[in-house]
Amino acid sequence: MSVVPVIPEGFVPELIALDVDDTLVHHLGGVSERVVASIERVRDAGIVVTIATGRTPSTTIPVARAAGIDDLIVCSNGALLVNVEVEKTIEAVTFDPRPVLEELIEHLPNAVFAVESPSGMFRTTRMFPTGPLAMSVREVPFDHLLDEPIVRIVVRSEEHTEEGFGPIVERLGYQSVIYGVADVAWLDVGPKGVNKATMLERLCALRGYDPAKTIAIGDSWNDTAMLSWAGLGVAMDTAPPAVKEVADTITNGTPGEGVADVLDALVL
Repeated sequence: MSVVPVIPEGFVPELIALDVDDTLVHHLGGVSERVVASIERVRDAGIVVTIATGRTPSTTIPVARAAGIDDLIVCSNGALLVNVEVEKTIEAVTFDPRPVLEELIEHLPNAVFAVESPSGMFRTTRMFPTGPLAMSVREVPFDHLLDEPIVRIVVRSEEHTEEGFGPIVERLGYQSVIYGVADVAWLDVGPKGVNKATMLERLCALRGYDPAKTIAIGDSWNDTAMLSWAGLGVAMDTAPPAVKEVADTITNGTPGEGVADVLDALVL
């Protein structure tokens, strides 16, 4: 059965924030013609469309341009605010990686560790397939990850595919953490208190948008904060139940199609 998003009568957003992977596009896929046309229509109606993603700028900017989005976007799970037109980071929230990494390696001595710089460059203790996450990756010794301010730590472990990182995260008590298990167990640690919603709030302040007049569309755990924050949070139908619970409405789970359904419900 088709899932139709419910837009409150009379609700006209000033800003629409889109997650990328499995929301705007299929994993490693391109932006569909339908989505491009839908974004163009809402922009012509005076509604601003932006991106809020876990990707770095290097792999987000091409998607933004393909979608017709050319102003400010949120990258690296809210740690970076980037201007697409000039390919420049406008704001970055960084933290000292040393205490976090030194504690993590005690619990995960055989894991792969990587850090992301404010420029979007990854340094890693062992090369791994980054997919859409980043284009620039360099292998370095562990000690070379410790001394410069960063925007994110990524940890991967093949030894934790059964239990995952949950127990470790609970012991360490980090605030901005996303974790899960796919082919490997992975852990994504960002600056405390920073997420997509916090940088979207900053974008609204810079541009004068009313946060109550926003829509956010996403499908995963790193989208929950912005779905709760937005005036209208929209979850993809493929999202985990706990993510759907924080949303105001649900849309088609097909990447691109679900986004276009929301946009077309606003401006036909």
